[in-house]
Amino acid sequence: MNTRRDFLKQAGIATTALSLPWSVVANAQSLLPRRAIPGTDETLPVIGLGTGGVFFEGDVEASRVLMEILREHGGSYMDCLYGARNVVAQVVGDLNAQDDFFIGSYVMGDTDEKSRADIAQLLELSGKDSLDLIHAWPEFAVPNWDLMRRWKDDGLARYIGVSRHVTSAYEDIMNLMATDTVDIIQVNYSALETDAADRVLPMAMDKGIAVNINRPFLNGEYFSLVKGHELPEWAADFDCESWAQFSLKYILSHPAVNCAITETSSPKHAVDNIGGGLGRMPDESERKRIRAHLEGLSG
Repeated sequence: MNTRRDFLKQAGIATTALSLPWSVVANAQSLLPRRAIPGTDETLPVIGLGTGGVFFEGDVEASRVLMEILREHGGSYMDCLYGARNVVAQVVGDLNAQDDFFIGSYVMGDTDEKSRADIAQLLELSGKDSLDLIHAWPEFAVPNWDLMRRWKDDGLARYIGVSRHVTSAYEDIMNLMATDTVDIIQVNYSALETDAADRVLPMAMDKGIAVNINRPFLNGEYFSLVKGHELPEWAADFDCESWAQFSLKYILSHPAVNCAITETSSPKHAVDNIGGGLGRMPDESERKRIRAHLEGLSG
């Protein structure tokens, strides 16, 4: 387990001109590319940050370090839920960085009144005029979609959407997309979890809906799979220098994808993840090669 001393040491490494050998992230001046939210003039950077352990532990200082690493590389998207969303909002407010961070929060209060109170608390902490994105699991969104649309109409959120990380939710997600009122969806997708590419991602492209991706590392199972294996030399052909980037570049090379959401409490890993959004992305033949390679490791 990392100690706080370990964390601060890593933070120093990551924030001193972000001085990892910058073949990891191209160079210290590189900024993440951005992709358009369909139907708008707004864009999202291709790598986002979810709320890992330090956010849920309420460690504001450690969370701020991770968010500043993201911001220094042109990142902005913060995906946050439960108590961690208050930490994200507090850091945004403390940094006076309302325009620098795009907050995607889950609001799942039992009533309209409770949900509006949750939103008001996040707005007060962050200093934002409205949340950037309110999304919910289908279990909440399906019966409350009219309510979420009212929140958007009332200016509590600029975008509304639906999020889930299991294939059993895809039908509900597609039914909501069919209403033509969903702005952004979030689903699981990677070289080892490709089901979303069959119908969900094509439908999002057809409907002009932005797509954020969760589970890029299968909640850590991915790293157990690749542990002890050398990254294939041909990964360098698309500017990939780590196993984390190997997965992220596969995800981001899909044309439907706006942003891949990573989670970590390690500044070093945060920097490495950012590298997955930089440089050349794999072409179709390389995507097939990535998938075959990982499937070979998984047996």
